This record gives sequence, structure tokens and C-alpha cells, in this order.
Amino acid sequence: MYIGTDFLIEGGSKLFLSEINTGVPAGATEFDLVYRQKYGKPSGVFGSIEGLAKKIHGKSFKQYIQDLPYIDDLSRLKIWMDGKGAIPKNPHKALILEDKWIQYKLFSEDYPMIPSQIFNVEDTGKYENLFLDGGRVVLKRRYGRGGKGFLEIDSPALLRTLRLEKDLYLIQPYVKSRIDSYSFSLRAAAFEGRFICTFASLSSRCTSNHGIRFFVEPRDGLYLTNSRFKVSEVIQKAWEADIFFKGNVPDYLYQDVYVEKIADASLVIPERLFNDIKRISASLSGHLDALDLDKLPRSCLESNPVLAD
Repeated sequence: MYIGTDFLIEGGSKLFLSEINTGVPAGATEFDLVYRQKYGKPSGVFGSIEGLAKKIHGKSFKQYIQDLPYIDDLSRLKIWMDGKGAIPKNPHKALILEDKWIQYKLFSEDYPMIPSQIFNVEDTGKYENLFLDGGRVVLKRRYGRGGKGFLEIDSPALLRTLRLEKDLYLIQPYVKSRIDSYSFSLRAAAFEGRFICTFASLSSRCTSNHGIRFFVEPRDGLYLTNSRFKVSEVIQKAWEADIFFKGNVPDYLYQDVYVEKIADASLVIPERLFNDIKRISASLSGHLDALDLDKLPRSCLESNPVLAD
């Protein structure tokens, strides 16, 4: 399975797996752009992906993706997650893998996932320990992306004022993944149990999605190679978008699909963490392929009456 895995690094040394994205998530295009910025030549990442698809599946990567039995349902789901379309009716079972609570239940014992609970406002008392010693929490939609529905909360009192749909949000301790004045995350792409590439996103917002893209280098420590980096804007259609949406990219996604901000610096991370990112993303890609979807629990797409209506 082709996946994009998102990682956070707290305190410069502690790695967390934040979430897993299926379909044709962003990763290769951004990596190629930061690679070109650093080395002045193409990365070869697209050829690597095509080579794997032809070797393992006997077809192009585009054909492999578009032959997946759930790809149309998944594209409709992503549009719904963006708040721009209807929820898929009777969706394919594979869409359960986009549910962050299901991801946590499946993989938290084997991978360093952020501790998570299903949030319900009537249970606020259960979450007060997360605020000890000045702690904060975040709330995320179980089916959410692009930072939509993401809330950062600094007190139990504020938590009690929320009016959110029952069982549709996760609550997690806030992970301080920051460098200088930026929040940051790393996206790793993997395919058929093989690590493909990784890049970093930095933002002055509380979430780093679609932030400034950086090349990632494994060395000692955590730092930017140039804290006064310059940013260039690149306008070109993402390779992933045409494949996933079969040439019909929704107009509202123009900024996400066509525009990237590329830094002329690298994010250096500890080599140990870089190797962990490679290992975890490759392992998850193979792990997901091996799942028996019929034996998985129901997701909130299937079980929540708010979504079923």
C-alpha cells in the first residue's frame, strides 16, 4: 500500500507517529522540490515509485492506484473531510483506515503513537490529568485532514465549553514539536513495505500542514542549516493529484495542489530518528497490506448516527 505517515519530534529527541494517510497522499512531489532546491537536479523519486509498481504489480503506478476497489470512495471521503461534499454512502471497508482512532487501536502497541482517547464533553473530568504541570491538549477529528477541526486547549474549563459531535473527536496531549519559532512535522512516503522519501513542513501556525517545505538531513542534533532561510514559491500541479482524482482535481484544492513554498535550507534531525522514520513508514506500509479488513472494528463512518444520516 502507498501511504504517507506524519511524525512529530518533541524535545529534539522523542519521535511520535501522528497519523497515517492512504490513497496517494502528498510526499513525492514535495520531496522532489526540496531535493531540486538542494542539489539542482531531479530526485528520481517518481521513477523509483513507478519501478516498484511495475515490478510488484506489473502495471504503472497510476494504473495500480486507479484499479484499487476503494479509490473512488476514498476520493469522495477526502472531499467530505475538507467540508466540500457528501459523505460516501456504504463506503468500502478500506476507508476505516483513515479513522485516527482505528489507527491508534491497531498500531499503538507497536509504534510510538501519541496517546489518544475518544473525546466526549461529559467525560471532561477524565482528561484533567492531561493539564497537569501546565500541559495542554489537542482535539482532532477522527476523520479530518489539513488541520480542519484541530483545536488546541489550555484548560479543563475551556474543554467543558466545547460542543462537539459525540465520539467523533480524539483528545491527545499536546506534543511540542517546534524549532525556533516554528511548529514542524515530517511526512514520509512508503510503498509496498519500502521507504520512499521524507520532507519537513514548518509553520508559524499551531499546525504545520502545508507549511514551508524543507529537505531533511540525518546528522547529530535538531536544527536548521540556515535560520535566515529564504523561501521560493513554486507553482506546478502535484504529481499525486492527477492520479488520485483521475484528472478532475476540485477547484477548491488549487492552493494545496499547485502552490508550494520551498526553503533554501535543510532541517537536520538526529540520525537515529531519521532511521526510525524510515523503518516505521516502511513497516506500516507492509502492515496495512496484510490486514484483513473484514476483521477490523467498525469505524465512526459506519457506527455514528450523526454521520449515517
